[in-house]
Amino acid sequence: MFLAGDSAHLNSPTGAFGMNTGMQDVVDIGWKLEAAIRGWGGRTLLRSYEAERRPVALRNVKEATANLNRMMLPRAQKPSQRLFEPGPEGDRLRKEFGDAYTEMMKNEWFTMGIHLGYIYENSPVIAPDGTPAPPSEVMTYTQTARPGSRAPHVWLAPGKSMLDLFGKGFVLLRFSKDAGAEPLRKAAQAAGMPLSVVDIDHPEAAKLYQRRLVLVRPDGHVAWRADELPRDCSAVIDTVRGASY
Repeated sequence: MFLAGDSAHLNSPTGAFGMNTGMQDVVDIGWKLEAAIRGWGGRTLLRSYEAERRPVALRNVKEATANLNRMMLPRAQKPSQRLFEPGPEGDRLRKEFGDAYTEMMKNEWFTMGIHLGYIYENSPVIAPDGTPAPPSEVMTYTQTARPGSRAPHVWLAPGKSMLDLFGKGFVLLRFSKDAGAEPLRKAAQAAGMPLSVVDIDHPEAAKLYQRRLVLVRPDGHVAWRADELPRDCSAVIDTVRGASY
């Protein structure tokens, strides 16, 4: 049995993190359940659900609670009654109060980093590339193709995003035709894991993804990346499908 959404983590409503966190849970467990049912998911794959999602949920609950405390702070501080009096002095005090409150609540109103910047650090089904973890952001979101992160969006053509390529299986993005792909595809095929190879001829995307080969999971998270194929392609495939242990 797997818990998702509010059954697993109750959020304060401040920040509106509950629905997005729950949807992320379902997207994470959904493709893993399919992999288990179809037989290509290893024993570690379903166990990786908690390893990936629990840290994200704890982070989101903590931020939502901090938002609630900030929102309730003026009530606890009991502002001066002069704030409610008509006239120029009251106008000035109300503006000062509003400006201060607006500045304080920006952490709740601007939360792109919470919604999009979560990373599956230390996941057993992610192959790290040795690059350091980016700083945790709340108000801003910086795209990165570091393994564990959401694969970055790039417009490949009018109306066509890089994200449109993901969702029906693993996708190996190849940013240079000189980079081999067939051994990795064959290793996936031997394991029964769905994998397609897509050549990307797009300088902006290549710069953003930083490696010539990037393997993206069905949920749109980067599972592995490198400039060359690994010596043991089967080992990489076994890692990302949860069959290494």
